[in-house]
Amino acid sequence: MNPDPAAAECPANSTDASVGIVVSDMHSEITGAMLNEAIEALKHCGVEQEDIYVAHVPTAMELTFAARQMSIVQEPSAVIMLGCASKADDLLFDSISQSVTHGATELNLHSDIPYIFGVLLTPTLAEAKALSEGDGNKGAECAISALKMVNMMANLVSC
Repeated sequence: MNPDPAAAECPANSTDASVGIVVSDMHSEITGAMLNEAIEALKHCGVEQEDIYVAHVPTAMELTFAARQMSIVQEPSAVIMLGCASKADDLLFDSISQSVTHGATELNLHSDIPYIFGVLLTPTLAEAKALSEGDGNKGAECAISALKMVNMMANLVSC
């Protein structure tokens, strides 16, 4: 019997984590799939449903503001930002890309919790869709990254 590969990725102490997820409703077929897989990955690793907080925003541009507000109100161990923009379909692609990446960097530099960047910035929506499906789902990947960062912080504190 082969062990579940996702289980092997679950870091220790995942059951003690609380995770916020802020998701853009723009391109909801893609971001919704990422959200669902992120939640499933968190639960698979032992995070209780009541310790997973979800907030929706209209577009990727609002992700960093909502992520910061979630960190203040819910006080999660980590916040995941899920969104999508494609160069072919979003007129403001360059502005969105620069703004959200800069905002995520600023949040990580000036906060006590990790903010996980799960924003697909792709040439086409078809490429983004491929990253939101199956075993390569970026939402699940971001969830595991969030738990690994929470675990890393716990290990630093216990040293």
